Amino acid sequence: MMTDILNEMQNLVKNASSMSRGVSVIKRRVKNPNKPAAAWTTQGRIGTKTGTALSIVLSTEGCAHARSSEGGCTMCSYLLDGTSMNPTSDEFLNQFLDAMKKLENAISPLSVKIYTSGSFLDTKEIPIEARNLILTEIANDARIKEVVLESRPEYVQESILEEVRSLLGNRSIELAMGLESSSDLIRSLCINKNFDFAAFKEAVDIGEKYEIGTRAYVLLKPPFLTERDALLDAQKTISDAIDAGATTISLNPVNVQSDTLVETLWKKQKYSPPWLWSVVEVLQFAHEVAKGVANVVCDPVAPGKIRGTHNCGKCDPSIVSAIRQFSLTQDVQTFDGLQCECGNLWNYTLTHEDVSLLVHR
Repeated sequence: MMTDILNEMQNLVKNASSMSRGVSVIKRRVKNPNKPAAAWTTQGRIGTKTGTALSIVLSTEGCAHARSSEGGCTMCSYLLDGTSMNPTSDEFLNQFLDAMKKLENAISPLSVKIYTSGSFLDTKEIPIEARNLILTEIANDARIKEVVLESRPEYVQESILEEVRSLLGNRSIELAMGLESSSDLIRSLCINKNFDFAAFKEAVDIGEKYEIGTRAYVLLKPPFLTERDALLDAQKTISDAIDAGATTISLNPVNVQSDTLVETLWKKQKYSPPWLWSVVEVLQFAHEVAKGVANVVCDPVAPGKIRGTHNCGKCDPSIVSAIRQFSLTQDVQTFDGLQCECGNLWNYTLTHEDVSLLVHR
């Protein structure tokens, strides 16, 4: 009986997520196949040093999960950044080389993070030839000390990682995987991720065989959770991810993206992004449990904006600055002295929101 109820709820979420995308996926334009969807550089923590990190979003046909009848994740619209026709291997290489121009005058150490709005290790999205051409270019650049490759866990296979390690030599390599929540129930019903924690753990273990780490993305405040429940789930997920072998924790506060179920709920005032105070609370917790074991980073999207994690507005800039500084230094004292009157409202929300929902539903 309970299984039937959960399956029905899961189908409702899948259908709602698919409907929220509307016809926008079908209307994706054919983009210049020789240009990445996006590329930018930031200061980043590379091992124990600070260096330049290049993030590249390759323009592909996008995430297989999002393109399928499963409906994609409830908060993600990155598929819409892709193209309706998948580029050739040479075009993928051209995209990478175009992005690398941003590092022409950069000095070591460098980090290169490759995203696709899907999975870099999915051979149907990124052909093997294209993957190897890109990794060979990285291997030929001695300045690059760290490589991060985004993938869903089902594409993490021994044969692929053996080839990745062989091409990249002794560089630090991490697989970036969107675990989001260690709760199979929350990941299924609130996020529609379509894999379980066991699949994540298996991918981590495969990576360890080739000395490839795991950057676990932890989602803060998926839909259908209160602020308090979301905070507690993120903390539990961080503990579980580290126990599973994650080498980096990347906290991702939800931002309201177009054509998603989250946006539909937000427009109906049924969802609000997390408080910045919650982000700080989770990062402080993560620092304690990850100390000496894993790095903890957070680079919020649209912080201080109505669609992103925010507080009252007055304190947002100082808190966002502290979050970014902490990500570089891992110094939790960065958060010392952060104060604002809105902290009282945040505390009140944590204490009373759950009760209020029970009373007013």
